[in-house]
Amino acid sequence: MKKIAGNECALLCQQLSMMISSGLSAEDGLGVVANDQPDAGLHDALLKIKNEMELGETLADSLERTEAFDAYMIRMVRIGEQTGYLDQVLDALAQYYQRMEKIRINLKNALTYPLILLIMVMVVVGVILFKVLPVFDEVLRNLGVSLTVPAQVLMQAGTVLIVASAAVSALVLIGAGVIGWRQLRNPQLSLTALFARVPLISGVCRELSLAQAAFALSLFTRSGVEISEALQGLETLIEHPGVKKQIRDCMQKMNAGENFDRALLDCGLFKEAYARMIGIGLRAGRGDEMIAQVAERYDDDTETAVNQFLNTIEPLMIVLLSVIVGAILLSVMLPLMNIMSSIG
Repeated sequence: MKKIAGNECALLCQQLSMMISSGLSAEDGLGVVANDQPDAGLHDALLKIKNEMELGETLADSLERTEAFDAYMIRMVRIGEQTGYLDQVLDALAQYYQRMEKIRINLKNALTYPLILLIMVMVVVGVILFKVLPVFDEVLRNLGVSLTVPAQVLMQAGTVLIVASAAVSALVLIGAGVIGWRQLRNPQLSLTALFARVPLISGVCRELSLAQAAFALSLFTRSGVEISEALQGLETLIEHPGVKKQIRDCMQKMNAGENFDRALLDCGLFKEAYARMIGIGLRAGRGDEMIAQVAERYDDDTETAVNQFLNTIEPLMIVLLSVIVGAILLSVMLPLMNIMSSIG
């Protein structure tokens, strides 16, 4: 069975949490959720999980056998079963997957809008180069004047530009196809690792990964997981290479004897102010609450980062288009001005 998408996991966890909180057993809750499930594949998978649990299997082991749920969900469900807080863990998982779906949408918005602007710029420039300039060239030749050298170079480079544009378009389509195929194979796959080193978008990807790390760490601590074990879980969950390295550095510093708050400051995983907030919370015995607050702040930071990126890329594209169109028009107007001056 294919991997379950994040929004479907959120809905499933939320429904199952409500069932368990109302007094139903996990297997009975699965039966109720399965009966209301429109997707035939997920319906059958949930009934299979229910039947295995009735035979004595744990929910985590049954989820793992379907190969439809990610390792993070299975791990957290296992912790919930061991601690007796399965309903709370499932509710926290629902919030986690809702947050990750929001992050995924923000990242797609950050990538889609600039791409549309770039295509529009290419279309406008292409129309000017291949439709407008040849008309002006013919008119000027009839008047005994030729285009300026830059304009002639642009026209002569038209064929090369067409081939280059076709090649770039093909690469973009191939890249989009590969990403789409990977998303179909695993809908929960993050795009942050793919764009972590792309200029302009890399900062947004880092903020998105930090938001994911903060919320996952909050979920681990609320579920009673030790910090060292939570960091191990984060390392397998986060795909951004830079953030993953900082998590490993934090683990190494803790293994060397440093406290978590000191290691968090030294490795630079979170912003200094946020790391100090967590340290204060840990010393006050309210570390899980403070980590949850940091996760919420990172959620706001991701929206700010995406908005700043979009607000930056739009004027850049407009300036680029204005410069290109202005240069082309200037190369056309100069011969016309020479004609007008000679007539005068």
